[in-house]
Parts: sequence; C-alpha cells; structure tokens
Amino acid sequence: MIRPNTRIGGTLQFRSYQDELELKYESRLAGEWDSWIRLQYRMDDYWTGEPLEIDDKIELTTTRPKFGSIRWWFICPRSGRRVRILYLPLGGRHFWSRRSYRLGYASQSESVFDRALRKSRTLHYRLGGDPADDQYPDKPPRMRWTTYNRLMDRLRQAERIADVRLILSAQRWLAE
Repeated sequence: MIRPNTRIGGTLQFRSYQDELELKYESRLAGEWDSWIRLQYRMDDYWTGEPLEIDDKIELTTTRPKFGSIRWWFICPRSGRRVRILYLPLGGRHFWSRRSYRLGYASQSESVFDRALRKSRTLHYRLGGDPADDQYPDKPPRMRWTTYNRLMDRLRQAERIADVRLILSAQRWLAE
C-alpha cells in the first residue's frame, strides 16, 4: 500500500462487529514533506444511523533510526502527533490515534485478580511451563539458579494474590 516515490491506490475491506467497511485508499510518497494517504469510505453514523461519506487525507512523515533506513509515521489528523497506528473504534467516524480517541489499554481495566493471573501465565511461559498444568515448571537449561528462584518467587506471589482474590469473590458470590 505504501511505496516510496510512487502513487498507489486500491480498496480494502474491514469487518468489525456486524458491519463491513469498504475503504478506498490512495497513497503518495514523494518525499519526507509531501507524503500522504487518502482514505475514502461510506458508513452509517453509529448514533443516528444517517449515511456518511468520509474523505480523509492523512499526512505521513519519516524518522531515521540509528540503525539506518527510514521509518514512516502517520500524523494524527486530530492531534497532529506522530503515531504508528490509527484506530477506528466503534462509534468513531475517522481514523485517529489512540490518544485522540482516549482509548485505554486492556490492562488498564483489569482487576487485581486478572492482573495476577496474567502475571502468573506470563511467568509460567517464561519458565517454559504450561499455566494449565498443576505443577511449577522445572528450571530451563542455561538459566541461572538465581534468576529461576527470583522468577519462581514472583510466580508464587502472583498465584497467592490470584487465589486470595478468587476466594474472596467466591465468598461474596455465595453470600448473595
């Protein structure tokens, strides 16, 4: 979809929830200061149901990482910030950045129980084990014992927190 020193166009189809979005795009990468992507699509307004025709031109910019080459970035049409990903959430009309839509990360809405479970699963995988097993994983080859012991302490602590939260939830549920 994006190639330096060319102008390319085409269509993409996205499926989200019950809707399908057919998006026409055109990109032009002439140089660092004259590069853009144009997005055209039709959609129904989430709240009113009225049909909308959207025609957005999103500017692109580049940076040069220390290891060479060029890295391309979108310029968010709403905030003017350089971003790697643009989003079109449910109820949105335009492709904007996460910050412009005030989208949070999934981990920001996790409970203490969910966070402890995620941490436990992550540590199980890091140690080469399976979280579904009832056993703690053995020390992986070439891992230092101090590292293994430290990770096992963190794993046990996460599982203790998850167990306590699960017991408290079960007690509340049974009391109702």
